[in-house]
Amino acid sequence: MHAWKDYLPDFKGALNNFYDERLKDLVENKSTEYKNLAGEFIQKSLNYQKAMLAIGCGIFLLLAIAYFWTE
Repeated sequence: MHAWKDYLPDFKGALNNFYDERLKDLVENKSTEYKNLAGEFIQKSLNYQKAMLAIGCGIFLLLAIAYFWTE
């Protein structure tokens, strides 16, 4: 007695071969590219955050000096 799998094509093998031949390099290259872009974005956002913190501290110090300045 034959099973259904004897008559059906090998879909799993076909999909694995398609992935290995056409998509694997593309997916790996894009994931590396997006990983690099995310790292650059995080670095830029940290620099922006440090700049905003420095500006905020400067404004606070100027306001503190203006408030406590006595003539």
